This record gives sequence, C-alpha cells and structure tokens, in this order.
Amino acid sequence: MGLLAALDIGRSGLLAQELGLSVTGNNIANVNTPGYTRQRVDLTSVPPALQHGVLIGRGVRVQSVEQLLDPLVDRRLRNAITDAGEDALRHDQLSGLSSLLNDLSEPSLGTAVDAFFDAADGLARNPDGLAERQTLLGAARALAGEINRRAEGLGALQRSADDQTLGLVTEANDELDRIAGLNVEIAAAEVSGQSANELRDQREVALQSLGRKVGISVVEAPNGAARVSLLNGPVLVEAGTVTNALATQTTGPGLDGGLLHEVGLAGPGGFISTPASFRTGEFAALAESRDTAIPTAATNLDTLAASLASAVNGVQQNAAARDLDGLSTVAVPFFSGTTAESLAVAITDPRRIAAARSTQPGDNTNALAFADLRTAPQAGLGGVSPAGWLASEVARVGQAASQAEDVSAASALVVDQVQSQRDSISGVNLNEELTNLLRYQYAFQAAAKVINVADNILGELVNLVR
Repeated sequence: MGLLAALDIGRSGLLAQELGLSVTGNNIANVNTPGYTRQRVDLTSVPPALQHGVLIGRGVRVQSVEQLLDPLVDRRLRNAITDAGEDALRHDQLSGLSSLLNDLSEPSLGTAVDAFFDAADGLARNPDGLAERQTLLGAARALAGEINRRAEGLGALQRSADDQTLGLVTEANDELDRIAGLNVEIAAAEVSGQSANELRDQREVALQSLGRKVGISVVEAPNGAARVSLLNGPVLVEAGTVTNALATQTTGPGLDGGLLHEVGLAGPGGFISTPASFRTGEFAALAESRDTAIPTAATNLDTLAASLASAVNGVQQNAAARDLDGLSTVAVPFFSGTTAESLAVAITDPRRIAAARSTQPGDNTNALAFADLRTAPQAGLGGVSPAGWLASEVARVGQAASQAEDVSAASALVVDQVQSQRDSISGVNLNEELTNLLRYQYAFQAAAKVINVADNILGELVNLVR
C-alpha cells in the first residue's frame, strides 16, 4: 500500500506541475495581449490518510487557476478611463473649434478685417478713385466670405459632434450585448467552481470600452455575472439581459438646420430622458461641445457680423454721405444680413460707395469714417473695436483648448499610473514567469523521480517474491 501511495503521490505531482507549466506558458504567450490578466495555479495538499498508525500526506492537487487582480484597482482604472475619455474628446472638440476660429489660419479672419480697413484707408487717400472703391468692395466680399465660411464650419463641427454621439450609442449598445453574452458564458463555465479567466478578461475589456463613453458602476453576482449600471442611474445589464439599451431622440435644430439628438434609454414605453446619467465620459464631452461651446462661438460670431454690418452701414447710410457721382447713399446699405451666415455685401456698383459727405472734389470725410471703425469702440461688441473683439474671442477659444489639453494630459497620466499599478499586480512579468518555468520543471522532474524510485522498488519486491 505504501509504495502504491508513493506512485499516486508522484502522479499527483506530475499532473500538478504539468498544469503549472501550462499556465506559465499561457502567461508568457499572452504577455502582449490587451486586457490579459496574469494567472496562477493554486495548489493544495491532498488530505492525508492513515498509514501504519500515522497520517501521511497523499500528494498535491490543483484547487484552481486564479487571476491575480485587485478589484479596487480595476474599478479605479475604469473610472480613470472614463475621465480620460471625456477629457481627451473635449480637447479634440475644442481644438477643432480653435483651429476654425484661430487668427493664424489662412486665410485668417483677422487678416480679412485688416484688409477691409486697409482698403478704406486707401479710399480715404484717394476719395475720387474708382479702383480704390473696387478694392474696398473686393475686401468687403472677402471679409463676408470668411465670416460665412466660419459660420458654415461651426455648423459642420456641431453636426460632426452629433454624428459622433450617434456612433457612440451604437458602439455602446454593441458592448452591452457583448457584456450580457459574456455574463451567460461566465456563469455557465463557473458552475463547477472554476474561474472562466479568459472570458472575464474579455468582459473587462468591454467594460473599459463602455466606461470610456459613460460612467458606469459594476457589481459582480455570486455566479460571476456582472450587473452594469450608469453612475447614479438605472441598470443597463442584469445577468444575461440588457435591461436598458441606449437610445436617442431628436431635439431642436442645429446650426445647419438639421435636428440634433439627445441620448437616453430605450424604455418599455419609449424614450427615457436621463441627462444626469450622461454627465461623464465621451458622451458628456460631445454634448458640452455640441450644445455649449460651439453655439457660444456661433453666437459670438453672429455678434461680430451684426455689429460690423451695423457700423459700416451706419457710415455708408449717413445722412450727408455721397457716392462718386455725388448722390445720397441713405438708401444704399453696404452690407446685408444680420448673422454670420447671412452676411453679404449689398453694393454691386463700386461707384455707390460713399467716400464723401459733400459734393466737393477730394472730400474724404466718409472714407475716413470707414477707416476709423478699425479702432472705434462698438456698443454691440462690449465697447471694443471689431479687431480687438475678434482677438479676444480667438484668445478665449484658444485658451479653453489649451486648458483642455492640459487636463487631458493629466487624465492620461492618471490612467498610465493606475494601469502601471494594475500591471504590477495583474500584468505578465517575463522574469517571474521564466523563474516559474524552472520551478515547475524541477518539481516535475522530482515527481517523475519519485515515480521512478517507487517503480524500481516495486520491481525488486516482485523479483524477491519470484
């Protein structure tokens, strides 16, 4: 009985160390697999049996193959990914807005404003010149075109943010379906008490991807299935069921005239609006850009266009203003339109531009009034000149983009730090795994030696009997 027990002990050692080698090899093979969690063989001794009046151990067995992880660190990482996703997308949105309005872009809006007033200066120096009027008219059209282009660009940015929102909803629902499906697979695989490690890794990858879009809370049930909820909100996934999928409904029109969309949940009775549940993650960044930052910039651009048109028309339609032929221009506005999108040059004949306030040759009074608008405070612009107001607006948007860049960099650093902390616990360390390979190899060889010795002794006993 004793020698047979030794054979069983050696056999248990072979099987256990073989499994240890397999798990170690699997760790090494997945060293670069995204989301992979290092695994470890949990060995335990076989309960002893009574032999010759004493309790003797009966070998080793593998109790489980477990993942090395800290649930608190995983939760911190998901939360950090949510913040980083929101901050990175906010930076992208504000950078696009800043690039559109940035005075350094070519052709720049600031350059167009300066070109218009430079042309007015040129007309003041030669108020009877037709060429100078044509130059001023061309500069005015270029200025109106640049303002129009930026208005159109703001509409395109807003539409892009709305389209991205719709895309994120589709991706999020796919991830919810994936998580629910993995919950079913994990629960079925873990009925025997063993951990479905690879399936859990796949679910964690899906949870992190979902968490980048919107803040979530994850609670694991005893059977291994995860309940996924919006932060301070309803449950999205319960076991193998998506209880509340994401949905959208149209809201008011955007800058381009098309309808925008609100993100909520698909309830039994229809759309459920839950704005408080989408205040974090990429959804929050897109909503902030689409509904606040871009409309604010559009309103400010409308203010510039309306103020500029009003000021220039005020000079052009002055009661004493006269055109090149000495005719009154009271009924001849320079610009039409009161928004950035509708701003246009109303004058088609350059002779109708008023440079004088009398019929005297060389009178440049009205042309000087045009040129003085470059630095003249405008009530509609808060008491600053058009050029000064434009510089202030460009600086405001640029500063917001710069701050968003700093915040995004800080959030990314936090993710890196938490990821490093997780890697120190759950990541594959090749040096450690190579050491484990040697450890399991030597243990396997030793177990084989036990079997070999027991076999030799048994053979000798059999020969003695013969």
